[in-house]
Amino acid sequence: MSQQSEWSPGENRIVGNQVVFRIKDARVTSSRAARQPPKEDNQSKDPVYHSRKPHRKSRTGCTNCKKRRVKCDETKPNCRKCQTYGISCDYSALQVQSRSQNLPSSWAQDTSDIDVMSTSTVSLSMTQLASMIESALRLDSSAHKDLGTVPVSVRSKSVFAVHQFLSISADAAALPDSFRDVTCGDMMRVAFQTPYLMHAVLGVATSALSHFLPHDSSYRFAAAYHWQHTLKLYSKELDRGITIKNMDALMSTCMMLGFISYSEFEYRPSDSWVFSDDPKALNWLLVQGGLRYILGYTGKWLEHSIWLCPFMETENGSPNLDDHRPGREGLHPGLADLCDIDDTTTEETSPYHYPLRMLSAMFPLEIDRNSVTKFTGFMGRLLPDYTNLLLKKDPKAIMILAHWLGKMCEAKNTWLHPRVQSECMALCMYLEHSKDPRILKLLEYPAQGCGYLLNHVREEAVFQANFDLIGLF
Repeated sequence: MSQQSEWSPGENRIVGNQVVFRIKDARVTSSRAARQPPKEDNQSKDPVYHSRKPHRKSRTGCTNCKKRRVKCDETKPNCRKCQTYGISCDYSALQVQSRSQNLPSSWAQDTSDIDVMSTSTVSLSMTQLASMIESALRLDSSAHKDLGTVPVSVRSKSVFAVHQFLSISADAAALPDSFRDVTCGDMMRVAFQTPYLMHAVLGVATSALSHFLPHDSSYRFAAAYHWQHTLKLYSKELDRGITIKNMDALMSTCMMLGFISYSEFEYRPSDSWVFSDDPKALNWLLVQGGLRYILGYTGKWLEHSIWLCPFMETENGSPNLDDHRPGREGLHPGLADLCDIDDTTTEETSPYHYPLRMLSAMFPLEIDRNSVTKFTGFMGRLLPDYTNLLLKKDPKAIMILAHWLGKMCEAKNTWLHPRVQSECMALCMYLEHSKDPRILKLLEYPAQGCGYLLNHVREEAVFQANFDLIGLF
């Protein structure tokens, strides 16, 4: 009888006439390894993935339903869940976000963050913000009746319009930091307490949205509605008188009105005021003087205003817009000659003197984001004796304005540029038919700034080219 060989783990053994192999069970090994504590060598292990549990909510539903943790029925443009709950559905915001990706590059700066909520409203839910906006509008005694007649499509877009306004203001390349901070912060807090300022904010935003979404007529209707109420309530407040309590709201609304009158989205030189007999065609410029009127009353309280720091930054430094020296020292020589200004001329004796004094201080300076408000301050300081000459199409007054527009054309990539370029071209087109050689020579500066080729410059270039060609033979 043969002696049975001893078996040890990991070895094979013979059973009868067969060799039996022992193979480790991988399942048992992995389960034991999973129960063992991790080793100290910090070796990386493959992550364990689990299948996704059934999801009760809609993945493509509106944000409001996701926040409320309910299943959205995905009805567009407004889901039934939001309508039943009594809040504004935000599908319109998603619609603008998708369409804004196909906008021209010139609008990219204003629409790249169109769906980003400002830090001043990020802590508010859509319902809370909608309630605050409507409460601000209802502070006007006549609003209770008016708001009841406004279509739901207009009221439902108020929240998104506020987000759009904050996004545009925060990204505006033509605003210094101090102006942007006040616009997105303190001014909005005043707007939530002042109906006409809230209407102005919504008017600016819906005007922009009506251009970004031309097929949605509700934004055009909303813009017209808000601007109508802005003007009506703003005029009533001015009639009541300017006080320390309402100065911030009045100044803010005045600046909103100036912004929207200046910043049309499409321009054609042929539509300029200089080719129109309607005196209202120049309102985009005349309305800029409204702030000067209000500041005449609020100067003694300005230290208590939310706009103190931005205004002080505009006043300090160059260019100095408060230079009222008589004579022609420091003035543009060619323009001074055109306007018959000599060493004895004063602001009282010549309506061209002060505008030319302001303009001459701007020529050697560079326009950037921090100084652009100093250059736009030119419009608000123009006095009636000069603007009346513009309405009469006086060539000397138009030439001064054309030079300012030519200088402002340096501010490309801002909301200012479309207007200044179009108006500058229009003035060049108007003045190039003058028989005065001084005007034709002075017109070359604004024409170069806006990219307009003057007739006499083109003729001279053609003549010179032909002369050079003849010299070759």
